[in-house]
Amino acid sequence: MHGSDDNGTSALAHRADVYYNANTDISKIIIYYNLDKFILYYGIDKTIKRKVLDMKADLSLYRVFTAVADEGSFVRAAAALYLTQPAVSQAVQRLEMQTGSKLFVRGRRGVRLTREGELLYRHASAALAMLEAGERQLARVQNLEAGTLRLGAADTITKEFLLPFLSAFRMLHPGVQLQVTNRTSVQLVQKVLDGKLDLAVVNLPVEHEQLCVKPILQVHDIFVAGHAFAHLKGKLLTPAQVAAQPLAMLEQASNSRRYVDAFFARCGVQLAPRIELGAHGLLPDFAAIGFGLACVVQEFCQKELCAGTIFPIQMDPEIPPRAVGACWLSAMEPSGAAKEFLRLLEDGAPPLDNA
Repeated sequence: MHGSDDNGTSALAHRADVYYNANTDISKIIIYYNLDKFILYYGIDKTIKRKVLDMKADLSLYRVFTAVADEGSFVRAAAALYLTQPAVSQAVQRLEMQTGSKLFVRGRRGVRLTREGELLYRHASAALAMLEAGERQLARVQNLEAGTLRLGAADTITKEFLLPFLSAFRMLHPGVQLQVTNRTSVQLVQKVLDGKLDLAVVNLPVEHEQLCVKPILQVHDIFVAGHAFAHLKGKLLTPAQVAAQPLAMLEQASNSRRYVDAFFARCGVQLAPRIELGAHGLLPDFAAIGFGLACVVQEFCQKELCAGTIFPIQMDPEIPPRAVGACWLSAMEPSGAAKEFLRLLEDGAPPLDNA
């Protein structure tokens, strides 16, 4: 265990000492308010597998206590709390027994706080107000009126696929802060595993026992060329014939490059591209100006294909389709914001009127 001792507590205006027992995984927190000391235990009960929060007095007793103080009457407090008057009286008596202090003075016109009661009321009412504020904030997060979604996606996936979904989510839930991180798929998967991202949209396949993976969009890896290779248009090439051409591809660290390399390896062919890039968006450009055949995602270069600056290379067998998908930690329930973003991805974000 570690932490400071309890000596000299009466001289402190505010102090919180924290102790941790590694054997029981229980933390002991001692909070000092002037001469008052409140002890809380927080941890995981190994036997019943649930969170434990223990205080010297039940929280409901403090709610009754502050209601009586606010109303100045047991009867009015009972009505405000929808309890019987005897139940309120018993709750106050229990709190007085547990604190060892008389908290109210009874009179003909109601009750008033003793000096000890006033001291406890200041802290109890402040603590309850903080709890209520926390509950309200939690409700706002659950209702997607507040909170944060930490989302990761590769540059190309963000630009060519995710932007409409990001726009839809922001317009539907303006109170939720979107934090978007751009990295390679491999780097984003690691950030999810490290707990730094709630959700990542990456190039599949991704296989890891600690991750849930959901395919979202089927994509096709193809080779394209520009006018300098017009003699290949309409011809059917084998994987070996494609590999014999000057090639431009993504760097080997990328998931999509690994997928294509694995396909060619199954065909008995090893790829040795002359140009390796870190950004998919440059590949169609290199093909267009004659640097060779570029391996691209067909769905992400429709603009160039439609414009005719590049054309697809026909190959037999074709590279099997794969998917872009979302991944998150399997040990953690996705947040409400993460679930909502997944829902948009699955449903297809409808165009929203920006007017």
